Amino acid sequence: MRIAIMGAGGVGGCLGGLLAKAGNDVSLIARGEHLEAIRANGLKIIRPDGEFVVKVDATNDPAEVGPVDLILYTVKTFHNRSVITTLKPLMGADTSIISLQNGVESHELLGSVLGPSNILPGAYWASAHVQTPGIITEDVLSKISFGEIEVTESLRALDIRKVFRDAGIEADISTDPVQILWQKFVVHSSLAGVTSAAQTLAGELLKFPDARKMFLDAMEEALAVGIARGIDLSENLAQESLEWIDTLPDFQVSMHGDFEAGRVTELDALSGAVIRLGKQIGVKTPVHSFFYSVLLPHKDGRAV
Repeated sequence: MRIAIMGAGGVGGCLGGLLAKAGNDVSLIARGEHLEAIRANGLKIIRPDGEFVVKVDATNDPAEVGPVDLILYTVKTFHNRSVITTLKPLMGADTSIISLQNGVESHELLGSVLGPSNILPGAYWASAHVQTPGIITEDVLSKISFGEIEVTESLRALDIRKVFRDAGIEADISTDPVQILWQKFVVHSSLAGVTSAAQTLAGELLKFPDARKMFLDAMEEALAVGIARGIDLSENLAQESLEWIDTLPDFQVSMHGDFEAGRVTELDALSGAVIRLGKQIGVKTPVHSFFYSVLLPHKDGRAV
């Protein structure tokens, strides 16, 4: 399959490397030192089960790639308005786009520009980051859930799932991908907020009862917003998610890493979105409002 990775950082680069290693025609769209390192030395992926280097096409210009079968859209949400229109050279008559961004709003924005029938919302469950330019470390093995909005299953979704699985990427087709987005959003927005505010990794932070309660309360807030918006979510999702995170090795969510490094962050797409979507339907979100207020001064980056 001919595949473009739009935003080949930690998530996109890891997936692109695995897909290229499996024999797909992959183009990574990246920038800066990371792009130059990939061009010079190939892309190195370090995973819990081993590591490898793969030679793969890389560019900073989607127009150099041309139409593809599949776009994996993995740029940070704050780039959306400047990046989405640049995808047009990648679009052919049957191009599919899987959005794997954080948050719950991006698939609608993509659809408004590129056509809703081309979009398959998806969620990425793992932890991957750029260790140094050209080298990506995956702390928790990749899992993707994605699906069609209008139909329960499609031939293109089955074909894409096979490509993922043949590359060693765990992939499931969801009959309700928006529900899956919200399931991740409830957990991720809350974990990103509490770990960034505390400047502490999840495993260490959640040893403290007060921090566990704050994380749980934040998840309950986001869950209440989702349920009020008509999303089919389990009322036990927050408690079950806390118990699931306890089983994972310690890891760092991307927003925490961005705050730590003084980079621009996705605060507006995470706690900011919980607050904004809650206000629209009258659900109060005091914990996420606290996260947002504490983190706001450095939301757009800082000198380090």
